[in-house]
Amino acid sequence: MTNLRKILFIILFLTVILSVYYFVIDNSIYYIVAQEPTLKDPNLQVETIVEGLSWPTSMAFIDNNNILVLEKEKGTVRLISNGILQETPVLEVDVNSRSERGLLGIAMMNNDNVFLYYTESPQNGDQLRNRVYKYQWNDEERLLVNPTLILDLPAFPGPNHDGGKLIIGPGNYLYGVIGDLNHMGKLQNVVNGPDPDDTGVIFRVNPEDGSPAPDNPFINNNDGDLSSLNKYYAYGIRNSFGIVFDPVTNILWDTENGPSEYDEVNVVKPGFNSGWRQVMGPISTSGITEDELVNFPNSKYADPVFSWLPSIGITDIEFLNSAKLGDKYVNNIFVGDIGDLTNGNLYYFEVNEDRTGIKFDSNSNSNSSSSSSQTGLTDLVADNEQEISAIALGTEFGGITDIETGQDGFLYILTLDRESDGEGKIYRITQLL
Repeated sequence: MTNLRKILFIILFLTVILSVYYFVIDNSIYYIVAQEPTLKDPNLQVETIVEGLSWPTSMAFIDNNNILVLEKEKGTVRLISNGILQETPVLEVDVNSRSERGLLGIAMMNNDNVFLYYTESPQNGDQLRNRVYKYQWNDEERLLVNPTLILDLPAFPGPNHDGGKLIIGPGNYLYGVIGDLNHMGKLQNVVNGPDPDDTGVIFRVNPEDGSPAPDNPFINNNDGDLSSLNKYYAYGIRNSFGIVFDPVTNILWDTENGPSEYDEVNVVKPGFNSGWRQVMGPISTSGITEDELVNFPNSKYADPVFSWLPSIGITDIEFLNSAKLGDKYVNNIFVGDIGDLTNGNLYYFEVNEDRTGIKFDSNSNSNSSSSSSQTGLTDLVADNEQEISAIALGTEFGGITDIETGQDGFLYILTLDRESDGEGKIYRITQLL
């Protein structure tokens, strides 16, 4: 072999070694290849925008060039400016990050008011609490300043089911979700349980001071033990990592995690009772009736508009309020999962004509644009691995923690990899030209 051939052989050998790692078990070779997200739609592409985040949970766009991202474990708010992750955090808060606690949710209003939900470590003997603060964005100094406490919420027993997602809704009211924190009270549909205690609910409050919105569904329940209901928009929620408004109807939707069965997508109208602990998934599968739930005045139970029978860790939900990915995707739904039982799936659903649920036609052929008709589903429940795979638009994202329509109109996906100590990335989905 000539020297040139030896050099070429070495280069080829090193290239193979660096790109594919393998190990041998029982004389079989298993290949470990670094995976990147893939999409089923050939007209779309995925690109990595930012790397180097740590346990990211939520993000918010200041403008077209600047994004704020929360890091759960460190309690740091990071700034991404012109696609570059800035080294110095714009805020660092003292958080308890055990299990699902930590720096969890962010919402932005008028490009200068920033709301943060986090599990604040006890200060001066205080009890551990989940809290929502309002900060001011100082654009000149690139800092979050002047915190004002908006909501003071429980954190025990937990440490899971803290919820944390925030959003500014119609009328500029602040909406936030907290999980049940393993409570078993009236807000969890336990008829003889403790009275309302700010767990398992969606709040709707004035963003200036946390006071109830004046037309909240339970605002008139001010007698005795029911007075605490006045800040609630919905209850009976086990845990949620996603709330969003339909940009056409201004109706709230959420995602909800089941214990081992029935993750959900719900339409959340005022007074919504999601049914937990009595119901997850369609009530017809639970063996109980609506009359057996805790029914406050002005409350109403409703089935989910879509469910996953095996709980796969559904996370965020987003309506793409843009035509940048093509007409098919305009004002339709993207949902992510954490990747426990999948490879980190991104799901896509089209809403039905009156925007009250998911488009579904079990008799449609494979040429239909209906996401359900392309899967072979016979109902609005993904019952098994095959059906889950069929409704996924993309996979190999790792754990998806947030999905947002960027100010450029493209879809941004915030992810983390728990096997790599929470290493986080932001992907952007664009149309392939």
